[in-house]
Order: sequence, then structure tokens, then C-alpha cells
Amino acid sequence: MNGEREMSAERRDHWKKKLSESREALFALLNGLSPEQWQTTVFAEGDTWTVATVVAHLVESERGMSIHVHKIRKGEATIPDDFDLERWNAGLTRRTGDTSPEELMANAEATRAKTLEVMESLEDGEWTLTGRHASRGMITIDQYYETIHAHEVGHLSDIRAALGE
Repeated sequence: MNGEREMSAERRDHWKKKLSESREALFALLNGLSPEQWQTTVFAEGDTWTVATVVAHLVESERGMSIHVHKIRKGEATIPDDFDLERWNAGLTRRTGDTSPEELMANAEATRAKTLEVMESLEDGEWTLTGRHASRGMITIDQYYETIHAHEVGHLSDIRAALGE
């Protein structure tokens, strides 16, 4: 049991560090953007996604994954069997509306605080509990945090490329 507790603390410290690093890098970039740069196109296939749209997507996605972790801990299904990730992503602008950069960043901070709060509350044996993720299939709670981190890093790279950095 003591080894499991050490692993839990090690995982928690690892993901707190990784999530902090990726968020600091994202905010360092976003804090320097002009209003026009927030409207730079990042993706143009289907609906056009701007920097602001991608940030809204990151916030909504992280919020969803935190809800998944909560459901996994309660033994509940994470997503319905007929969940369609492309349809969900396509409805992003309808769900998030025209949110200001300041509001997006505040939402990102609040969502990350909740993510870390949930992580802090994890019991030692819960890191290996599993639930179905929309694109990765069945993954552990530990892998949910890996996914949040990788998702943020990936979209930070997309934003940098769109801005020519």
C-alpha cells in the first residue's frame, strides 16, 4: 500500500508539473497577442477555427475530461455509445459563442484549477481506473491527464504555426 501511495504522489507531481509547463507556455504566447492575432485562422477545414476558437476548444475539452474523471471515480459511463467527436467539435462555436480573449483566459484558468483540484483528491488506487475517451478509447485516469497535457501542447504548436512562430 505504501508503494501505491508513493506512485500516486509521483503521478500527481508529474502531471502537475507537466500541466503547469504547458499552461505557462500557452499563456506566455496568448498574453502577447493583439486582438487581430486572436482572430488568426488556425484550421480552415470545415468550420474555420481561429486562435480564440482553439483556446475555447481546449477549455471545453479539458472541462469534459475532468467530468470524465469524476464519472470514472463514481463507476459511471463517460460518454454515450453514439458520441460523435466530429459533431461535438463542429458545434463548438455555437456552444461557446463570441467569447473575449480575457474571458477565454479566465475560463482556462478556472478549468485548470478544477482539473488540479480533482487530481489532488484522487485516491491511490484510482489512477488506474478506466473510462472511454472519445478518441483514445478505454484509458486510465492517469492517461486522461496525459491526454489533457498532450492536447494542450499539440494545439499550442498549431497556434504557433498559424502565427508564423
